[in-house]
Amino acid sequence: MTEQPLVGGMNTGRGVVRVGDTVRRPEMAAPVRALLRHLETVGFRGAPRHLGIDEQGRDVLTWIDGEVPVPPYPDWALTDAALESLGRLVRDYHEAVASFDPGGLIGWSVEWSDPDGGPLVCHNDIFPENTVFQDGAVIALIDFDMAAPGRPLWDLAIAAEEWTPLHAPGARLSTPDSLDAVRRLGLLAGAYGLARERAEELLDVVAEERARATTNVRAQAAAGDPVWSAHVADSDFDARMDADDRWLAEMRPALVASIARAGAA
Repeated sequence: MTEQPLVGGMNTGRGVVRVGDTVRRPEMAAPVRALLRHLETVGFRGAPRHLGIDEQGRDVLTWIDGEVPVPPYPDWALTDAALESLGRLVRDYHEAVASFDPGGLIGWSVEWSDPDGGPLVCHNDIFPENTVFQDGAVIALIDFDMAAPGRPLWDLAIAAEEWTPLHAPGARLSTPDSLDAVRRLGLLAGAYGLARERAEELLDVVAEERARATTNVRAQAAAGDPVWSAHVADSDFDARMDADDRWLAEMRPALVASIARAGAA
């Protein structure tokens, strides 16, 4: 059957292809296979199924029909309804994975994961290009390569940063400056079901995740990684990170209040 290359995200040369109603991709880490099998067992429909290994040694996953947004993100991926559907899906994923025991499994990706670890396996890469849309709503998460044990708020922090987005107007690469991130953060937190008294905690985790990601990007660029070297060189990285830090400090009271207004009792 014909192989159709699938591209998107930072690294488009990973050898991921579509073959009929399946996706074929280079070898996955064993814990990720176990995670996908668990999600199937508990009936979580928002992730691909692991079908086995093909004759070329590639992992075979189910193809999930729909649209995947890529940067710069289209308007249909940035609606309030889309954001709220994401919050519900992340909550559903966390509920589904809560019964998964990662104990004894080795080989998780740790570069971008929660350094403190945590009680459940986070996706750790909830960018728009790692989601599938149908009829304007997010219906699935894909690309679990970065999954690893962590705190649930680590996932929610990543989603908040990239979808609301928690970036300073004028320093946003893939989303328009017109998006009201303060209001949208409340929508995301409310759809997820975050308790209002955890508003400050979420913003603290956002700061932790940003610091870890920024350190990793700079380290990988310094080590000569071509993808991250180009990103740092071409996107005015340091200036954007400084602008984001100032904006987040200035807007923190409003962000906390937005979460608290929308949060669960």
